[in-house]
Amino acid sequence: MDEILKAMDSAGIDVIFAFSAYPGRIIGYGSYVEYDLHKQREVAEHVANLQKEAPDRIVGFLWLEPLLEKAVEVLEWAVTKLELRGVKMIPNHWYPYDEKLLKVYEKIEELNVPIIFHSGILWGFGDSSRFCRPANYEILLKFPKIRFALAHIGWPWVDECIATWGHFRVEAQRAGRRDIQMYIDATPGTPPLYRKEALQKVFAYGAEDYVIFGSDSHIGNLVEARKIIERDITLLRDHIGLPETSIRKYLGENALRFVGIRK
Repeated sequence: MDEILKAMDSAGIDVIFAFSAYPGRIIGYGSYVEYDLHKQREVAEHVANLQKEAPDRIVGFLWLEPLLEKAVEVLEWAVTKLELRGVKMIPNHWYPYDEKLLKVYEKIEELNVPIIFHSGILWGFGDSSRFCRPANYEILLKFPKIRFALAHIGWPWVDECIATWGHFRVEAQRAGRRDIQMYIDATPGTPPLYRKEALQKVFAYGAEDYVIFGSDSHIGNLVEARKIIERDITLLRDHIGLPETSIRKYLGENALRFVGIRK
């Protein structure tokens, strides 16, 4: 913990979302993955211990494999007993709208914790990119109390990701809800060549209160996160022309609202 907090201080980062380690073992080109219930519990306990040591600075997320036979039980245990504050999922050869995930969504809605999903092209999990298209997440319209974020602005399907957010905005308006359940996670994904255009589109479409910064950095090495922060600030302030209030929302205020720390 001393090393982690020192790295955060050095990078000028107040709070991080820390995902537990991946609970599976990828075999071959990612077409087959072995999952282990013991490993799923072990990685959950690890990140929960980190959060427990610095709860004001580390927000622990359970990286959940929903295909595990006891996924719902593990989820409830991780949130109610370990007090993890969110769920991370990557669709590796399953679609977000698969019927077998409905019980997981029901439990997440009951527990009132947010989800960060991978969306966009997926490197490292074989041919799984087709499962991660942003529009696949429209199933969450059936669970309006779930807050969720699509990572990487869905790159290369940036327009599809933004349009999907627009769908959730319209549905919230129709239902008379002030808050939109979908957030856009701007973790790269988007290469520098496309980043300005992607961020400009997100803010121009009205998602200022629903876009959150991300870095995909390793918890023990946050130097890269600092570089991404500085690059994004330059893009948002000097090239897109956003005010400081919008930049502050992007760099933390929206994320804290996403996990329920602030309203």
